[in-house]
Amino acid sequence: MQKLLLLLLISTSTYAQGCFPPDKLPLHITSLTNFGQRAEWSLDGTKIYFLDKPGGDVWMVNVKTKATIQLTKPENREKGHGYHRVMCLSNGDLLLCGGAERHKLYFEILHKNSQKHPQRIANEEVDEGPAISRKTMKIAWTLPGQLQIYSGTISYKNGVVSIIDKKLLVDAKNVVSDEGIKYEDILESQNWRGKNEEELIFAQYKRGIGFRSEVFGIQILTGKIINYSKDSLAYDEPEGIYPNGIYTLVESDKHQITSGTSTIDIYKLKLDGTGKNYERLTFFSDLKGYRSSNPVMRDDAKFMAFQGSYAGSEAGGGCGIYLFDFEKFGK
Repeated sequence: MQKLLLLLLISTSTYAQGCFPPDKLPLHITSLTNFGQRAEWSLDGTKIYFLDKPGGDVWMVNVKTKATIQLTKPENREKGHGYHRVMCLSNGDLLLCGGAERHKLYFEILHKNSQKHPQRIANEEVDEGPAISRKTMKIAWTLPGQLQIYSGTISYKNGVVSIIDKKLLVDAKNVVSDEGIKYEDILESQNWRGKNEEELIFAQYKRGIGFRSEVFGIQILTGKIINYSKDSLAYDEPEGIYPNGIYTLVESDKHQITSGTSTIDIYKLKLDGTGKNYERLTFFSDLKGYRSSNPVMRDDAKFMAFQGSYAGSEAGGGCGIYLFDFEKFGK
């Protein structure tokens, strides 16, 4: 992205404190920005991409220096258009999800070595964030309505970007867990799992006491669906997978059951199918008015990026990007 970055705004902030009170932060958590949401690691793990707001622009922060760079600008995109997700593809390009409406989004590619505007992938709509492979150009995404998840491969041919080998992976009307429980509510793709990415982890939502979510996985070859969280009362939404595939990060309200997304924090869940092996990692919601969410693991599992936010913010809303150091946490 060298040529592209020379043309865009660069700003180094001496005040990189997010909304959460700095004197309440433990030593293993560092504030990187004083704004932003929905973090995503660069391939080399030295930078974090993020959005400034829902339907906004894409930024990047240097983990070491905390210098921020704005990668997209309103004048370089369609009127009324903004981005809701930024994901780093295995070739270094960025996959963006944008649109004039939050639930009518489409894909764009921001090429790493190009000065051109983001390039739209025609005829493909997406609802919520896609699951991105860090090894290949394979993705999985939820269609508008959030009742079906498809997979496909991003293809570059003759200057045109498209999604090929598209196929249906999960249909909400057919979701029956390994416990024999039938679900017919909305779902969202999250992460590929396994050495050969033979499983897709997804969030299975359900209604009842508030708005609940559970951690599910579908084995691609067999179609077997597994409920990993096994807690019908808690809000458990998977977000960032561990590189070894043994654990996933989860947004959860287990510390305050049935309070929902207003008090979520980040947990670590072992994907052993028992639903019992959880470890709480962040405690932002212990301070009234705050929460933490949207974690993503670095590829070496040494750091986690996540966002702080106000308890009353809309889903996915954030007010700063934070860095979690697992070595310091272990001590």
